[in-house]
Formats: sequence, structure tokens, C-alpha cells
Amino acid sequence: RAAKASFMNSPHGELAAPDRIAERRAAYPLKAIRQQFGESLLALAGERSDFIALTADLMHATGIAQFGAAYPDRLINLGVAEQNMTGVAAGLALCGKLPVVCGYAAFTTLRAVEQAKLDCAYNNVRVILVGQSAGLSYGVGGPSHQTYEDVAIMRAIPNMTVVAPSDAVEVDRMLRACLDWPGSTPIYMRLGRGPEHVFNAPTAALDVGKAVLLREGSDIALIANGAMVFEALLAAEVLADEGIGASVLNMHTVKPIDAEAVRAVATRAQALLVVEEHSVFGGLGSAVLEVLEEGHVPLRRIGIEDRYPPIGPTFELRASLGLSASNIVTQAWRLLD
Repeated sequence: RAAKASFMNSPHGELAAPDRIAERRAAYPLKAIRQQFGESLLALAGERSDFIALTADLMHATGIAQFGAAYPDRLINLGVAEQNMTGVAAGLALCGKLPVVCGYAAFTTLRAVEQAKLDCAYNNVRVILVGQSAGLSYGVGGPSHQTYEDVAIMRAIPNMTVVAPSDAVEVDRMLRACLDWPGSTPIYMRLGRGPEHVFNAPTAALDVGKAVLLREGSDIALIANGAMVFEALLAAEVLADEGIGASVLNMHTVKPIDAEAVRAVATRAQALLVVEEHSVFGGLGSAVLEVLEEGHVPLRRIGIEDRYPPIGPTFELRASLGLSASNIVTQAWRLLD
């Protein structure tokens, strides 16, 4: 009861088991997402010759400079012209190429949304649109580079698949899975930017469209994607210390969402908590609610509210907005209460 009281008195979970969370967090290594993406693209280029990369003068910022140096004939730099880049990618796909568009999420999904919709999705061509620095991972860039509406935009486009891997291991496996994805539909891959905690095993299973149950529990189900999966896992461990069983579902594919997995955890749990580094409008939380539109299980969403976040470092911004293990613990207690 004393532990519960401390959780309940904290508006954003800052006081919720800080020592236990910090200790567990420190046990996991960090690796920059853009570094992993560049390494994975380079490694895959040595294994296969069926894809070509495009960038909007962001070779270093997206981690693909080494790929370009090793395979200059397989990298096209379109300059700061994301709309043109997306249109060129669609044209290459129509010519039988497999284009991988490497850009910032803010520009891939906002500046070039018309080309993503009409050139790629309407023509139903195979293009992998990689949106890096998504969410608050470029927090110091302010509202022009912080991206919290991209999932809502892209999943509303017909034929578009939307994925959001959770750490460096999943970035590598997701890129491979997207290159092998059958059919001709375009894919939007949402990525972060800087260091994130690595927690997935190198041999972890990953299938596009199939959620991964990382932990089982019958009291509350935590559904998350991207960097928030790690926060959900930390929160589940703290809740377990207090006798609360929390399942953790890694929903790395937002569209098509794994409706069967959502219904399964909803059936077993007393409540659901969806956590995402995205607006509470139109993202993962909305997708889960659409699956459970006829259900009656209590559900709460943790995300970015209807506001412009401040400018600052990624981890501090997340904590200030409640996108942390501490706040997940706090909200879980409130929801169960």
C-alpha cells in the first residue's frame, strides 16, 4: 500500500520506484538507431543486389555514408527535395527496382505525403519509406523535426504498411523483413535517431504484421512499439515486484495490426495500457481501440497530448511528457485502482 501511494501521488511517475528503474535501465547497452540502420543497409548490400537507396542530402544524418562509399552506384542523392525523391522512388519501383528512401520522418511523411499517397500507394508499388528521427528522438530540433503525427498520416493511406521497430536488433531484422516482404505494397518504417537501449535477443523472431508477446501477466496488458517497448518492460518488472502481473506486447507493426494478439491480451487482462511516442490521436492507441471497438475492457493511452512539446534532449523530453517506465507504473496503478 505504501508503494502504491507513492505511485499514485506522482503526476508523471517521477517518484515511482526511481532507484529500481534506474538500476535495471543501466543493465542494458545503448546503440544509436541511425548507426544500426547504416550498418544493416551496408551488410545487406553485400548479400543482395536488388535494392537501391535514395536520400535527400542526408547521408551522414541517416547513417548511410559508408553504404554510399562502398556502393556509389546504388545511392542516389536527390538533394533537399523529399517530394521529388519520393516520386523518383516510385518511378524506380515501376521500372523493377527496389528503392529504400532514407530521410527524416518529418519530411518523408509531411512534406512528401502527396507523393507517398499518389505515386507510391495509389500505384501500389514496392517502395520502403524510412522515416528516421521520428517521435522525440530529434527533440533538440523542435517542432520542425519532432514527428508525432507520422503514424496517423501513413496508416490512413490505403495499401501502406506501417512498422516501428523497438531497438537496434529489431531495426536490423525489420529492414531485412521489409526487403523480403511479399507483394508490391509500399512500407513506411518508423525509426528513431540516437542511442536507445538494446534488449531484444539477436535471434528474436520478427514477422511483419505479427506482434511479439515479450512477457505474460493477467492483471494488466502493456501494448507498445518503438522505444516505448523498453519502457513497458521496465515498468512490468517494477509492477511484478509489487505483485502485479503485466504482459508486454511489442506491436512493431501498426498496420496491418495484429488484431488477434490484441484481443488475446485483452481477454486475459483486467485492463489495457497503450504506450507510444506519438500523438494520442491516430497512432497505435487509436489502432488498438479500433480493434476493441466492441469491447469493454478498461483502456488508457499514454502518448503525446494535443500540444507542441518543448525543445530539449530526447530522454528528458520523454520523461517530462510521461513517456517513461515510471509513468507507466503510475498509470497502471491508477487504471487498476
